[in-house]
Amino acid sequence: MNWLGFVDDAGNFKLDNSKGFLQAMRAYAGFEVIVSVKKRPKMQGTQSMRYYRGVVVPDIAAACGYVDPDEWEDVHNALAYKFLRLPDHPQLGTPRRRSTAKDSLSQEEMSRYIDQVILWAETSIPGCTIRRPEDVDMDKVVDNEWE
Repeated sequence: MNWLGFVDDAGNFKLDNSKGFLQAMRAYAGFEVIVSVKKRPKMQGTQSMRYYRGVVVPDIAAACGYVDPDEWEDVHNALAYKFLRLPDHPQLGTPRRRSTAKDSLSQEEMSRYIDQVILWAETSIPGCTIRRPEDVDMDKVVDNEWE
């Protein structure tokens, strides 16, 4: 179980959902427990998602000969299945992958995913070059609507 909270500068701790936490702890009544605390991962920003959707995927799609933006989602899905694959599960069906949605991957995970995709594409797809963020006017990048 994960419970989100905040520690202020004075060291005071507050859970985002203390009532839910206390209710969940009833299941452990009479048992010794271990409570671990770690920093909450940063959620990915819109810039990384815009860069991925608006630059990385279109550049890869173009290198593969896809000219129709409606096909970019297929390229994205292929990349996500390659790098974000989940183990097969008998009741949930196969294949499965992690989502790239903003609330699913942390900023660190999204950055790592983008780096893996770029490295793979530029070393595996002949002639594929991905534009880097510093070479793109991010204000003009279109954020495609697919997940």
